[in-house]
Amino acid sequence: MQKAKVAVVFPIYNGAKTMRESLDCIARQDLADFKAIIVDNKSTDETNQIAQDYCAKDSRFELLSNEKHLSAVENFLHCMDIGKTRAEYFCLRACDDFSSENFLSALTAALDAHPEKLLAGPTVRRVNGESSRLLHPDPIIFEYSKSLSDGVVPRSLAFPAEWCYGLFRSEGGADIMIQRWNEYPFAWCVASYAVAELVMRDKAVWAEDAEYIFIEGSGSFEKYGAKSLYNKFRQRFSYTYGCYKVVKKIPGVSRSTRIKLFRRLWRDSRVKTRYDLEDHILRRLRIRK
Repeated sequence: MQKAKVAVVFPIYNGAKTMRESLDCIARQDLADFKAIIVDNKSTDETNQIAQDYCAKDSRFELLSNEKHLSAVENFLHCMDIGKTRAEYFCLRACDDFSSENFLSALTAALDAHPEKLLAGPTVRRVNGESSRLLHPDPIIFEYSKSLSDGVVPRSLAFPAEWCYGLFRSEGGADIMIQRWNEYPFAWCVASYAVAELVMRDKAVWAEDAEYIFIEGSGSFEKYGAKSLYNKFRQRFSYTYGCYKVVKKIPGVSRSTRIKLFRRLWRDSRVKTRYDLEDHILRRLRIRK
C-alpha cells in the first residue's frame, strides 16, 4: 500500500454530536494527499454509523473499530501506532476540534523545509462559548538546548499543550511521543509532558499561519486532575522530573545549569498542571478562601 503524505487519525468515543463538522474540516483541507482514519473506540452512540456513511461518500476516509474499549491514554497510543505506519507525517484530531483550511499544508511545508524537526506545531485558538484566545509559543523556547549548553536556562517552557495535535514526522517523532506518553502515569497533562521533549531538544517548529481551534468545556481537569495535596505534589514532581530527564539527551549542560533547570521546570509545572500547592495548604488551613 502506497503511503500518503499525511495521515489524520481520529480517536473517537461517542462523538456523534460533533464529529461530522470535524470530519468536514479535514475534508476541506487544501492539501489533497492525505488519508483520514476514524478509530471508533467501542462507541455506544451513532459514531460508527456516521463514520461508515462518511467513508462511503469520501474514499480518503477509512473506519477502524477497536476490539475493546480503551482508556483515553491507551487509545491515543493506539492511534499514534496507526498513524506512523500510514504516512510520512501524521496528526491526531479530536472529534470536536477544528482547524484552518491550510492546517495540513502549512504544517507539512514546515516539516519539509526543516528535515531535522520532528514536530510542526500550529497557532492555537482556544474557544470557550462566545470567547476565544489565541496562543503562541514563547519565542524563548526555540534553541532551548543551545541555551542550556551555553549555561542559560530559558525563563519558561511555554508552548500550547494542543501541539499534541500538531503534525509529527512518522520516523523519529512518533517513537518519542509514544515513549513519553507511555512513561507518564497520569492522564492529566500527559499531552504537554509528551511534547516537552521535542521542544527542549529543538525538534519542534512553529507554523504560525496554521491554526488549530480547540473547543474547551470537556471537563478534563475536573475528570483527571488530582484532588489531594499528596497527589498534586506527586503529579507535579513526576511532570518536573520527566522533563528534567531530557537534559541527558542534550550535550554539554553543566551541573550548575542542571540544578537551575530543575528549579525552573518545577516552577513551570505549577502553570502546566494548575496545581498551586501553597494555595491548597492555605485553603485547607482556612487561611485563604
